[in-house]
Amino acid sequence: MKRRRLLSAAIAATLVLGTYQAYAYDENFKGYEVHNISVKADAAKDEYGNTITEQSYYRTGGDVKVITREEIEKRHYRDVTEAIKRVPGVTFQNPGYRGGEYGYQMYNNGVSINGDSRVVVLVDGRRVDNITSGRLGTGSKKGSKSTGVNIDEVTNMDAIDKIEVIKGPGASQYGSDATGGVINIITRRGKGDFKGSVDLATGSWNKHSYNLTVQGTAGNNGSTGYFVTATRTMSQDTKYKDGDTGELATLTGSKWREEGFNARVDHDFNKKQNLQFSVNYKKGHDGYPISTPSRKYWNQDDWRRIISNATIGQFDANHKVIPGAPNLYGDAKNPGYHNLFALDGNYGSYSKFKNLDTDLKYTFDRQGQLESFVRLYRLDHRYEGRDKYSWYRNGNTAAARAAYEAAFPNGTTVEQFNAWVDANLAPFPDNKDALRQWIADTGGMAGSPTSWYKETKNGVEVQWSRQLDKHDIIANIDYSRAQTNSKSLRNGVLNSSDVRRNTLYAYVQDKIYIGNNVELTPALRYTHYSSFEGAGSGASQGKGSTSALTPSLHGQVKFNKNTSMYAGWTRIMRPLKQGDYTSVDGIFNTPLQDEKGDAFTFGVQHSFGAHNNTTVALHYDYTRMKNAIATLPIWDTASSDYKSTAVNAKEDKKSFNITVDHKLNKYITMSASYSHMKDKWLSKGGWVLDPNWGYRNSDDINVAINSLRPQNHYSLNISYDNKRLYSGLLFNWYTGNSDYAFTHRQFLIVDWNLNYDVTKDLTAYIVVNNVLNRAYETSYSAYNGRGSAAMPARSFMIGAKYKF
Repeated sequence: MKRRRLLSAAIAATLVLGTYQAYAYDENFKGYEVHNISVKADAAKDEYGNTITEQSYYRTGGDVKVITREEIEKRHYRDVTEAIKRVPGVTFQNPGYRGGEYGYQMYNNGVSINGDSRVVVLVDGRRVDNITSGRLGTGSKKGSKSTGVNIDEVTNMDAIDKIEVIKGPGASQYGSDATGGVINIITRRGKGDFKGSVDLATGSWNKHSYNLTVQGTAGNNGSTGYFVTATRTMSQDTKYKDGDTGELATLTGSKWREEGFNARVDHDFNKKQNLQFSVNYKKGHDGYPISTPSRKYWNQDDWRRIISNATIGQFDANHKVIPGAPNLYGDAKNPGYHNLFALDGNYGSYSKFKNLDTDLKYTFDRQGQLESFVRLYRLDHRYEGRDKYSWYRNGNTAAARAAYEAAFPNGTTVEQFNAWVDANLAPFPDNKDALRQWIADTGGMAGSPTSWYKETKNGVEVQWSRQLDKHDIIANIDYSRAQTNSKSLRNGVLNSSDVRRNTLYAYVQDKIYIGNNVELTPALRYTHYSSFEGAGSGASQGKGSTSALTPSLHGQVKFNKNTSMYAGWTRIMRPLKQGDYTSVDGIFNTPLQDEKGDAFTFGVQHSFGAHNNTTVALHYDYTRMKNAIATLPIWDTASSDYKSTAVNAKEDKKSFNITVDHKLNKYITMSASYSHMKDKWLSKGGWVLDPNWGYRNSDDINVAINSLRPQNHYSLNISYDNKRLYSGLLFNWYTGNSDYAFTHRQFLIVDWNLNYDVTKDLTAYIVVNNVLNRAYETSYSAYNGRGSAAMPARSFMIGAKYKF
């Protein structure tokens, strides 16, 4: 009943605040003209129905969603994940907390588009990934298809003007490896007279947010614009809801604190020439609890079983150690195993990041929205982390086993066993006094090494563009030098490595206007990656430098003022990266090859109603990879068994989504969508796959991340806006979950917010996330087990924003 009342109140506040009135349609509005794109509104459309942004001239059709500044402010999004989670086809793999360990994708916030984690992240059209990074890797055997960017660490939300989510091969101009798509963050530019804002908020779990922005123009006729923002957010330990028991619990060690600063200065010399300089700084100190404990096994007896099996080994009925029996690690062998990570949270395991990005761009010519420019940029990203814990008082697990066997060579009673475990192994975390004493006694020798990583990238980009009759021609070249330096300190010994790689991207496209209703854009991209250099670089399976030419073709047609269609094709090439399968695995003694394939996209949209107040859009993407990297169980004749083998396999990936946007009246708008993703891995000729193999048996995260996810995503976004009062309600319903990986086969997540303009300069607001307080997860780890990445429970923020 409580959930129903909450949901009913949210719906009422969003929908029933206004009466039905006719929508006033402006027939004179023209957001786009051939050869003269202009952004005249926060979400203006061109004649094909595409949302216009400052950089939309690169695109020809495609499946694109744009999150505007207006939506960001009215919904009070605190990070990029919140802002784009309603976009059809976008899914996240989140561990349930803010921070994450360098080098492990499962312990960081990852993003997929249409089921593909090969997503490129941009700021103002510039890539922010580092080709040498191991930020989102998956360990020594297998790398990650991800470009290695945690999108919530890229920049500060107050600095963002728009977020473009470009799905599928329509994003090929940003890289032949952008198979899943692109997330392009467009920053704010100072406009008009001097003005600013202060935004203060507080809420659940002692979460606080402080934000300051200042902007304006100076010089002759306002030729110089400036925008500055500073932000600080923090939270104590969050809470989560256990998917098996329904209990509400605190995730110890999940507290975090982040700060940021952004500045952008634009100077217009004239209508065609401009100089832009921007600085992006963001840092964070985030707790690293590794996983959310399972309340099903959260008791003293299960704790003794879990920690003794992991630390000492396996026992017979008389609690005697079974000779030669290995210790039991992982949830499958030792149910509830990940509860041991509660020690890490109590010890204060952490991860830190500090990003400083600078960008200088000189635009020397402009025709309409086509830019010709030179850009210099530097990205400096630093990370630090430590995973702290201690299971045995006097050393490692081998010492624990030896001590136990010495004390009880022939086994012992239950009472004596329990007493020895309680005295020598880490105590059950609910025993607060014992745990505090344990940490005090073992804190100096606890845990794994402290690690530091410094990733830098220096680059130059040159673009030339020109309108020649019915052709818009763009030629772009981007050269960068990337480097990652890592250090690790353990037991007084410092280890380090240094990896370097250079990249050259070159791109040319010709957007051809055929009459007034057809656009056709052929393009060709050249990519060159140098070989890895430096101590610790390895040989990337013997792979040195690599180059590729990847063509693409995109087009769109306007049948009438209400109906348009687009289609596209792109050749894919993703190179092997540092950390990607650097050792031959399994039965094949041959190095892996770069990933290659083709991607196709198709879509149509149609507007209905007397004032075109309803738009329906259908999108379909098909990716066919002939060299996708995966670890598969393949028959090994020598051993007469199936062996887990890293190979270049065939992969077919399909996705479909439909969206309906409807303006009910001048107050209420609604957007509904459905998306479905499916992929299939196939063996090549001469291979024999295990017929009993399924995704649940795979140990490859690249397979798992694209299969162990909700198959269906339904979204409903409702907004009410009468200028002074605004309310938004977002439903995200995920179905088709694997019960092997998730605690529920489906889950409905509801978010709600309400704004009220107290005066023209003061706005009060409330934001409630996970209104129904659902237990759910967005990622799965076979090692940690089902439910080990529970997402935060219901939370709220109350705030006020003052403009001056």
